[in-house]
Amino acid sequence: MTARLRARLLALLGVLALLLTPLLTAPAALADTNDFSYASWDAQYLLGRDTDGRATLAVTETLVADFPAFDQNHGIIRGLPTGYDGAPLGLHVVSVTDGAGANLRYDDSETDNGERQLKIGDPDVFVHGRTTYVIRYTMRDVVHRPNDRPIDEWYWNLLPLNSTQPIAHFTAALAFDPQVDAAMLGAPSCYTGPAGSTTPCTLVAAPGGSFTVTQDGIPAGSGVTVAFPMKEGTFAQAPARIPDPMTDVAPYPLAGVGAVLAIGGPILGIALLRRRGRHSGRGIVVAQYDVPDALPPVLAAEIEGRRPVADAAEMVHLAVRKAIRISDGESKPVLELLDPSIAPDALDAEALYALFPGSPAGTTLYLEVPNDPLVTRLKTLSGSARAAAFERGLLARRRSMLAISLGAVGLAAGLGATALAAPGMAVGRPAAIAAFVVAIVASAIALIALLASLPRRAVLTPQGAETREYLLGAREYIRLAEADRIRMLQSYRGAERRQDGSVDVVVLYERLLPYAMLFGMEREWGQVLTVQYEQDGITPSWYYGYTGASFAGSLSGMNSALSPTPTPSTSSSSSGSFGGGFSGGGGGGGSSGGW
Repeated sequence: MTARLRARLLALLGVLALLLTPLLTAPAALADTNDFSYASWDAQYLLGRDTDGRATLAVTETLVADFPAFDQNHGIIRGLPTGYDGAPLGLHVVSVTDGAGANLRYDDSETDNGERQLKIGDPDVFVHGRTTYVIRYTMRDVVHRPNDRPIDEWYWNLLPLNSTQPIAHFTAALAFDPQVDAAMLGAPSCYTGPAGSTTPCTLVAAPGGSFTVTQDGIPAGSGVTVAFPMKEGTFAQAPARIPDPMTDVAPYPLAGVGAVLAIGGPILGIALLRRRGRHSGRGIVVAQYDVPDALPPVLAAEIEGRRPVADAAEMVHLAVRKAIRISDGESKPVLELLDPSIAPDALDAEALYALFPGSPAGTTLYLEVPNDPLVTRLKTLSGSARAAAFERGLLARRRSMLAISLGAVGLAAGLGATALAAPGMAVGRPAAIAAFVVAIVASAIALIALLASLPRRAVLTPQGAETREYLLGAREYIRLAEADRIRMLQSYRGAERRQDGSVDVVVLYERLLPYAMLFGMEREWGQVLTVQYEQDGITPSWYYGYTGASFAGSLSGMNSALSPTPTPSTSSSSSGSFGGGFSGGGGGGGSSGGW
């Protein structure tokens, strides 16, 4: 054999070894921890009665498992039921040992689908071959009272029907305390097979009133179930099975009343509080054709509750006062500072500073350019306007005692419902547990609502209510037909209100425009202004870009157009390469799941 041929054979053997290795190790790699069987399953049951007359059950299970020879299993998991027929079973695991009586390590902290999972074994040790487990546990209230017959009955599954392991040999010994044995009625029943099977099995009577049942070759998913009828009243039933309207039903309406009072009380109380504030003025709204300088739009917005449009209205207010000029930009208007000294009110001066902090006349501000500092300054202006409303006696803080009272009653009702349901919940009655949960939720809602009603609310003072009525009068004037407006301005009262004894309609209408924006009537008032501009042949100096008929349409979007653009945030400090970046914008892709 030549050297070249030997090299080719060695290479071929290497490839075959790589291909065969997964097949040779497949049993371990594909191992399923449920892939084992029981050589035998032996169970001993003792049904008794405690001093309260309730059923007790002591069980000893001896399980002999056959595990594969390779490393697959650390032990077994035995699921034990924790409830039966609406009552908790009071499961108590006494011990878990091996065949020689030595304690085995186990964990019973997990529950799943009404079962407590006994995870028996050491996670650091694999078990192989035949292994014995002895599990001792106790239960109570295992005897129920069926609805179709006047009897007490121990109706019990002796094997788990959802087991995935076959059992070669099963035996069970069923013993009873003497007083329980004396109460037996007729012959017991035994069934075998999967869930729903009526195939009978044989119960063999033994001395002393006990029984045994034996089955061989039980496949996975099959079980053995027994039913022993006894005289009605042999056992006292678990409190969880005895209905009690006081704990199961009464908490629901009480909790419902509590939730309604808790939610509705603060809403009603605070609404009435604010309503009383609004109606504490004179109760008369008279059309007004001007607004005093001491009531700039940012302050008027606090009184009338129009804060979202306050900034835009204030900018137009400064423009028609000739402090700034508005020009059309590519996507948003451009502001130009004309005269920083024009500020009829201290809030107007603060608004000018927010827009042009310390800037000289002629400075321009492009609202389409992202500007976080400007956004921050305008938020500060809004806070100043609110503070001014309190300082000038227009707003005051009041607490709604009605809201607090109804919230407290709602909380008391929720807690009362909780107290009613608690005894039934304590004994594990499902209906009472559900009522207890509803009552706790109602109480939590009531507590949150009560806490929400405690802070003082901003409400109009009598002076603030009169100021609001004045603003509503300006709105009424804006709504008037043009003939009615002219008639009002030509009246003795109207002429008297102007210091120069005459009426400059254009100036008057311009100065009402910011307040029309507050009331959402800027398009209508823009049309009125357009008529006046064309009638007098005037081009407004405060708005550079006036085009007649389109002026009213431009004003309709002024509230959003005059909102400054904040700087968009991004988590990336690099380019994202030639595509421009994003999905997540760079940085670490924090968090996933799995175990």
